[in-house]
Amino acid sequence: MRYWNSLGGVLASGPAAVSWDVGRTDVFTRGADNALWHKWFEGGRWSDWESLGGVITSAPTVASWGPGRLDVFARGSDNSLQHLWFDGAWGSWESLGGVLTSAPSAVSWDDGRIDVFTRGTDNGLWHLWFDGSWRAWESLGGALTTGPSVASWGPGRLDVFYRGSDNALWTRSFDGLWSGRLNLGGQLASAPVAISWDYQRIDAFVRGTDNGIWHRWFEDYTWSSWSSVGAVVTPAKK
Repeated sequence: MRYWNSLGGVLASGPAAVSWDVGRTDVFTRGADNALWHKWFEGGRWSDWESLGGVITSAPTVASWGPGRLDVFARGSDNSLQHLWFDGAWGSWESLGGVLTSAPSAVSWDDGRIDVFTRGTDNGLWHLWFDGSWRAWESLGGALTTGPSVASWGPGRLDVFYRGSDNALWTRSFDGLWSGRLNLGGQLASAPVAISWDYQRIDAFVRGTDNGIWHRWFEDYTWSSWSSVGAVVTPAKK
């Protein structure tokens, strides 16, 4: 049996985590001082918390496109997308522009490639990507009532999820071209969270109106029905 254990800290947002190698996990959050805080697991033990500075107004998101590489994003005090990276040493904070009305979500599907998504002031889905240099923001439309979540199950593949104006789970995928928007139903009481752990596999989780965790998964190009995980959760800090 596994037991919960406290990792300390004083969090002012939900955390974000990523692994860039076997036995390595990096966790980020917004602290009570609105700075970015970092803790990592390696060699069978957790580090102490460290402050990476900045002034952020949302939960962070993190992606890794290779061993020893981390790219962290959050909304800044001016509502722009703020970026901090690690590649042997921490770089400096930089603004990537935009006007965000939600926390961002980021994923990497290949070496040197990162895709970032957020909700804009028009409640549409907005996209920014890096493939050697940062590209311009593009609008992907939609009517979002939460921030998005993105996952990738293979090179060149992106699946983005969000709660729509009808409180259902909506998704849009990229596989060389952007698909149309697909309604996956449900009645969401939170933003979704999506992850991929194998080729052509995606798992999406949401909080339902019963405050339980609900789950749909994609495998072999087919979506499952909704199933309840059974837990009861409370709203997360943004």
